[in-house]
Amino acid sequence: MRQIKLVFTLFIIGCNISYGQIIDMHMHSYTEKDFWVGTARNGLESSNTAKETLEHTIQKMNEHNIEYAVVCGSIESLELYTKTDKRFIPGYQDSEEDLIPIEQFEEYIQSGKIKVFGEVMAVYKGKTLADSIYQPYLAVCEKYGVPVGYHSGGSFPNAQQLGWPNYRISLGDPFLIEDVLVKFPKLKLYLMHAGENFYENTLRMMDGYPNLHADLGVEMWLHPMTKDFAVKFLKSAKEYGFLHRVMFGSDQMVWPDAITNSIDFLNDLDFLTKEEKEMIFYKNAKKFLGLNE
Repeated sequence: MRQIKLVFTLFIIGCNISYGQIIDMHMHSYTEKDFWVGTARNGLESSNTAKETLEHTIQKMNEHNIEYAVVCGSIESLELYTKTDKRFIPGYQDSEEDLIPIEQFEEYIQSGKIKVFGEVMAVYKGKTLADSIYQPYLAVCEKYGVPVGYHSGGSFPNAQQLGWPNYRISLGDPFLIEDVLVKFPKLKLYLMHAGENFYENTLRMMDGYPNLHADLGVEMWLHPMTKDFAVKFLKSAKEYGFLHRVMFGSDQMVWPDAITNSIDFLNDLDFLTKEEKEMIFYKNAKKFLGLNE
């Protein structure tokens, strides 16, 4: 009996360590109109419907004590998610070729319908965040202190044949958006995927621009190569003193189980201390989002 109690106690302690408070800086929202299905590179099978994705995502948030999640999608999908669960922070993703009008964008920010601009999908359109079309939107974000989440690094194989003919891996280089940080020095910008294959450039940019943050995104679960990039980035971020600007993000897309995979991956990194994992999982994002205020 004592052994059973001891095992149970250790199990509970382990759960508390693994699933402390979490803020996920990188989720996605869908309606049935823009939902898609598929098998991820690691073999994960997608949900069958947008409704199932939302329900399963909420289950994972409950399971892992996720206090808030920045969810990226169309205005329609953001309305659906935020009405369903107040823990979702609405992030406008510019998946369509044209951005919503700047006047409407500012109105939505003022009303709280948009609280994050991102995931900014510029690279999929053959552009970067430094392109002129984004400048008015970045000015509004800087004005209101709205965070911007920008897709950096690579993407899925054959992106050009799967609907993004202008996508190029080279456009995901963080060096290409340096002018944005110069022009908007108070902008709250974070690099989604931490630059992935360009992780060294992300580190150099974080050194040169102390306001720049990063989330880990899809790196933590998708593929052995992306996991390798994540480990190298995190080890260097720790060595160079940048961990206080690194944030957790699952990038679950249509695979809610990726949330668990991402959390387990980060928890299993033995070169990070418990305190450092707490920073990445929760404290850094809480400060970045202004939730301490």
